[in-house]
Amino acid sequence: MPYNHKPVPKNILIFGASGHIGGPVARFMTREAPTIPLRLATSDPAKTATLQARFPQAEVVWADYTDRTSLETAVDGMDGVLVLTTSGTDESTAMTGLVEACRSRSVTPHVIRLLGIQPESNPHRIPQSLRDHGLGLPIQHPIAKAVLDDSGLPVTFLNSGATFIDNFRWMAKALRDRRTLVWPDRLIPYIDPSDIAEVAGRLFLSDNHRHIGQFHTMNNGQDILRFSEVADLMSDIWGEQISYDGSKAGFFAEYSPMGERRLNYLWDFFQYEQDNEVIWARNDFVERTIGRQPTNVREWLANNRNYLLGP
Repeated sequence: MPYNHKPVPKNILIFGASGHIGGPVARFMTREAPTIPLRLATSDPAKTATLQARFPQAEVVWADYTDRTSLETAVDGMDGVLVLTTSGTDESTAMTGLVEACRSRSVTPHVIRLLGIQPESNPHRIPQSLRDHGLGLPIQHPIAKAVLDDSGLPVTFLNSGATFIDNFRWMAKALRDRRTLVWPDRLIPYIDPSDIAEVAGRLFLSDNHRHIGQFHTMNNGQDILRFSEVADLMSDIWGEQISYDGSKAGFFAEYSPMGERRLNYLWDFFQYEQDNEVIWARNDFVERTIGRQPTNVREWLANNRNYLLGP
């Protein structure tokens, strides 16, 4: 039996602990490893009290990737760090600041960084419109990876090579009002954020050193679907007809509150995905890591009918 020698961290810092992935990771660690102290970081001072009430045994801190002092305070003494950033983050500034904060406090934590990059993507295939935007995932996340690769820190990259299943919540209004799924007809794998959280937690708790330096692409290993196919699946699961609108006009009309700049970026991003959609492939990394079959689209839709359609 090969010898494993990665130490389980004595304490863990979770950035974005009040958010979509960080919160579930904090819940998983609290449940599965209650003796490991958690330091939970949020960039929104207004959320610190709520976060502290939700996790009374944890230490809650304010930390901003653009504020060097707050980063140094956050990473001080940490053995494990979960790194999450919001859409639109300048990753060069954020990750350089994080690396410098670790050096300043003389810590070399096991860093788990969540990314969203098409596997083996060639940056030269990124269209000029996305380059001009500058703050989208295809541009910024490779920058984050490069900074962390060069840092010398022990890093594991968790790449969401999939869309979050619960992104369907964005589409609930048209589903409720018109029984219509409105979204471009992208072909994409799927993953439940709670499964991502468990993967991150399991890797922190693992003593397998081979995960250091790896780039693990995650999906649920079951679904690669176009949104038109999802509309058919909804009809089948929910027992009523769900129509589909993948037109640009329908997309811009339904999501006009996002603003034209954001909508143009998203439309161009989905076109970029379409031009590279042959790269998608199911894998069993998540299943092997968490020891069970991940949530699939059919299961999630069945469990969330009332949320999406109303009672």
